[in-house]
Amino acid sequence: MRGQPGRILVVIPSPVFGGAEAQTLQVARGLIALGAEVAVVAEPHVLAAAGPALGAARPLPAALRPPEDLPRDAAMAWQRAGLAPAIAAARPDAALVCCPLPTEGFGALGALAEARIPALAVAHLVRLDWHIAEAERAALPRLTADWATVSEVSARRLEALFGWPPFRVAAIPNGIPPWPAATPARAALGLPEGVPLLAQVGRLDIRKGAQLAPAIGARLQPGQMVLAGDGPLRARLAGASGVLALGPCEDIPALLASVDAFLLASEHEGCPLSVLEAARAGCPILATRAALEAWPEPAEMAWIILREPDHIAATFAQAMADRAATARRVARAQAVAAAWDEAAMIRRTAFLLAAACA
Repeated sequence: MRGQPGRILVVIPSPVFGGAEAQTLQVARGLIALGAEVAVVAEPHVLAAAGPALGAARPLPAALRPPEDLPRDAAMAWQRAGLAPAIAAARPDAALVCCPLPTEGFGALGALAEARIPALAVAHLVRLDWHIAEAERAALPRLTADWATVSEVSARRLEALFGWPPFRVAAIPNGIPPWPAATPARAALGLPEGVPLLAQVGRLDIRKGAQLAPAIGARLQPGQMVLAGDGPLRARLAGASGVLALGPCEDIPALLASVDAFLLASEHEGCPLSVLEAARAGCPILATRAALEAWPEPAEMAWIILREPDHIAATFAQAMADRAATARRVARAQAVAAAWDEAAMIRRTAFLLAAACA
């Protein structure tokens, strides 16, 4: 990997393994393919959940999640101390820090700054209602990392949050690899035949609107809501009338080829991979504007919905009835997914890591 750091420490200070963490390991595997030696440091249960997604990266378990009741300055100190042994073990030339929320990796970034390790922090979700604590704002000038987000919208929002001038934060749009064409496989996936199916793929939590599934399913009957994923609402949703909870799904392309549309009723998002997966699969998309904020002209690639079961069910019916309008949106979404590819995401990250080192 000429001109690039040879040893890279990927830091994932997350409590769970979700979309941001999966995307970070997607980049890590790409950096390995470019010739880097990569170590991934995270909580032991996060590394266990990642499993094969680690690829050839060296796992380094560490205590990076401070107790919930610690004040922010003490929490950052906890995380800083937790990362120090991994820095010593990996001896990295540079670090890539996953920040599902902007300040989740501040302690880790402090440890990297103290060790004089060039770092690139990537923020995945920058909410409009997010505020930075006084202790975090005081720590910010001491963090020497470069910053990026997963969309231009999020980059401008992060600059405002941190009080930085425009265009200090870079954007690395998410991307996915090419997919082979998948064929419908309802029987193999345990899905009912002959009824409309609306699928949600991803973490089952309130932010993504999973709690709406029973009410939506009731309005779709004899159709059903299909939930593929895990999360805090999984037990509550399992067995609900009109809802089929599959749990984590190993074959997302086959699932998306088997359902009639994809739903993402999020109240806020960054650049969700699930939207790109649905677009790549040619599956019609129903989503909130917040879920699609990373993309220009979202109404051209998806049916826009409100976070209301009646509106979602009515829009699904409209999408199924107006096949021409749905086909136009599917074609536009496929073009977007083709342009936002995995290789471009990995190259952009490698370039920014090299720039951080320079």
